[in-house]
Amino acid sequence: MTKTQKDLILMDCKIMLKKLGDIPFDLSYDKLQNDLWNIGNKYGVTGLEVFTLLMENFPKKGGSN
Repeated sequence: MTKTQKDLILMDCKIMLKKLGDIPFDLSYDKLQNDLWNIGNKYGVTGLEVFTLLMENFPKKGGSN
């Protein structure tokens, strides 16, 4: 996956997360999974790769952990 691809995927993920809003994970799981796989299909990667990239770049809250 190229740097440009990663940047575009993360941009799509930010848009997706804004659309989902601030709702509990268990209530958004099905929609989140579907959207991650759609983003992956758009860029020729798996939904799991998109999720991994998202989690690696997700802002951490508080602390230095």
